[in-house]
Amino acid sequence: MSIASLKSWLWKCVRPFHSPITRAARKRLGRNYHEHPEMELPPSYEAVQLEVERRLHQYLHVTREKILQIVIVGANDGGEIQRLKLSYPCCRFLCFEPSPAWYNKLTADFAGRDFVESRQLALAESSGSATFYELPLGGNGSLLPPDGERWSLMTRMSDNRVTTYDVEVSTLDHEARDLSRIDLLWMDVQGAEGHVLKGGRNTLERTEAVFLEVSLVPSAYNGGMLFSEVDETLSQYGFACVGLGTDGWNFGGNALWIKEVNRRAMATEER
Repeated sequence: MSIASLKSWLWKCVRPFHSPITRAARKRLGRNYHEHPEMELPPSYEAVQLEVERRLHQYLHVTREKILQIVIVGANDGGEIQRLKLSYPCCRFLCFEPSPAWYNKLTADFAGRDFVESRQLALAESSGSATFYELPLGGNGSLLPPDGERWSLMTRMSDNRVTTYDVEVSTLDHEARDLSRIDLLWMDVQGAEGHVLKGGRNTLERTEAVFLEVSLVPSAYNGGMLFSEVDETLSQYGFACVGLGTDGWNFGGNALWIKEVNRRAMATEER
């Protein structure tokens, strides 16, 4: 059993006793931040991610149990999967990670979990093989070549050595062809979102929400899409951005899009 699996098991045992005892205190303290400026707030980009991890069902106007399928492109070690599973207990996950090291960790940590399926692939607009660029910071690999100096400036990390290797590439449309509905498409592909979306036009028609990493300014990855470009692309499929949080240093962050907000607004549960 891996350390991550052991921690997960221990927390699963403790949670039923810990949560009821501390719930009232956590709610009181967590909602009183406006009167206590000394309390540390999460960065806005983390706040948007927390909305997705804990309240996606409210945006989709369904119960937690009706969030059934999440697709994660650029899964890294899958750190968010267990948190999402706690919020959406009936959900299944289809994950893509091209990096051999991170894919091995992902599959090891979720071995025996039948709700997680992992594929060692990068996704783009067409199938084949491509060069993958990996930087020292975990989760910073991309199909787009990075600008090392700009990456160091944006991340405040001096070590910007790049490792390159070939990876197998497929498309979202091909890999998700058997999924009739996707409640959430989660992407962390370091500027290559546009390539994934171009290869997933049919899949977007069956997708209810999209959460991905964005940048308001040119990123450290050559050819990366700006937030405005991603927003324009997704709007063509009926999505509206309902949450955007950025880092005040580099103006990168996270954003959440929901499909058909006019229909959902103030509507009762749909499914």
